[in-house]
Amino acid sequence: MLALMVFAGACSTQGNVFSLGVGQCFAGMVTVEEEVSEVSTVDCVEPHINEIYALPLLPDGDFPLVFVDDDSADLCLAAFESYVGIAYEYSIYDIGWLRPSQETWDKLDDREVVCYLYDLNGETKTGTARSSGR
Repeated sequence: MLALMVFAGACSTQGNVFSLGVGQCFAGMVTVEEEVSEVSTVDCVEPHINEIYALPLLPDGDFPLVFVDDDSADLCLAAFESYVGIAYEYSIYDIGWLRPSQETWDKLDDREVVCYLYDLNGETKTGTARSSGR
């Protein structure tokens, strides 16, 4: 999984990236320098940065890094509108994803991509983006 730089949040708990669900929020900024195994989940009514909106699976096969990144982006873009209620191009949100690492792909048969959205301006938000049309 991709790296995460965690910010303390009210009522946050550690959530294993293998047990996250659609509609969960987490209070952190994602970076790509290291792998991450946990994120600080918060209730979406609390201030947060990211909201998970899809958990698609990558197809089986070898782990070519460029295809995993491209395929992850494609899967997350395809799932955006049905969650938010507006096309990605017109939304106030940008997207990111946590994708399998070479190690989790090979050792754990990990194919799940964690698609999350966040405010284009990088601001924290409260509430959910689900069906917001924003």
